[in-house]
Amino acid sequence: MIEFLGNTPWLLLLLLVIPFLWWEWSTGRRQAAIAYSSTSVVAHVPRTWIQRTRWIIPALRSIAITFLIICLVGPMKADAITQVHSDGIAIELVVDRSQSMSALDFERDKRPIDRLEAVKGVVTEFVMGDEEDRDGRGSDLIGLITFGTFADSNSPMTFDHEHLVNILDQIQTAPQDESRTAIGDAVGLAVSKLTALKDREDLRLDDQIKSRIIILLTDGEQTAGELDPLISAHLAAEYGIKIYTIGAGNERNPIFPVTNPRTGQIQYQRAGDLALDEDVLKEMAKITGGRYFRARDLASLKEIYDSIDELERSEIHQQQYMQYEDMAVEPVRIAGVYLPPLLLIPMLALFAEILLASTLYRRLP
Repeated sequence: MIEFLGNTPWLLLLLLVIPFLWWEWSTGRRQAAIAYSSTSVVAHVPRTWIQRTRWIIPALRSIAITFLIICLVGPMKADAITQVHSDGIAIELVVDRSQSMSALDFERDKRPIDRLEAVKGVVTEFVMGDEEDRDGRGSDLIGLITFGTFADSNSPMTFDHEHLVNILDQIQTAPQDESRTAIGDAVGLAVSKLTALKDREDLRLDDQIKSRIIILLTDGEQTAGELDPLISAHLAAEYGIKIYTIGAGNERNPIFPVTNPRTGQIQYQRAGDLALDEDVLKEMAKITGGRYFRARDLASLKEIYDSIDELERSEIHQQQYMQYEDMAVEPVRIAGVYLPPLLLIPMLALFAEILLASTLYRRLP
């Protein structure tokens, strides 16, 4: 969009004079440099190409004055710039990978899948979005912690969500000697990562972090670790960190894959009822102002992450302003074509006029 500076567009009326000036300069009479008694002698001499193109001189002068007038008006190229500011959320995903997460009590496309596999798929959609109605968490800072007997930070807080879900996809259930559950240590590690964000030099947190949350998913109870889950919840509350807790699985006699030590083949057996300490998970959520959810199948697990997705949304602010470029002195791009500064045109036209008038179109004194 082209605009003009101030109240100067009326100066464009001066352009109406240009055709008359060009006509005067092209046809105006000059006093003869050499007087002849008669021109009949040269009346039939053919005109040279220089004589036929002498109109170039007044044309160049007219072009120079035209663009000088345009530059006086102050043409400005105006572009609407939209600045998007996001108040994002820092999310630490804390996922149980103890042996019990291999229980086959979830189902996808009528095929049994284990709890960890179900969590991977739903969390990936939560982070990246899907083709239906999920937008993903594009403006949020997300990290990943998994735990069995020990808590591990698998991915630091990052905006590179594709890298994070690739790491999540490679997570496997813990080996037999690490099959216990350190819920408190995992949450404590998550709190540590969230509170240390201000010291991360590799992150450019230009946008404000609106809030910090932990999404804890487990199918068991605290059986390992040094930090009590409720103490870790109080620690999170002190820093204003919410904890959303999810109890996963159908605890009623689930089926587990077991490797036969003699044959190496996978066999399936029921392990009896599994303990899920819902009271502790509910209390952790209550202490921090979060919520507790129960996921017994894949559909309910998806609904839970959808609910958290709605509860914790980033705020997007848009601010629009105009950016101006002075076309007289700055090169601009219009419709994909770069134009030079307009002042360059009268300068070149005047230079060409002076050069041609003193060489090819030079008149006798």
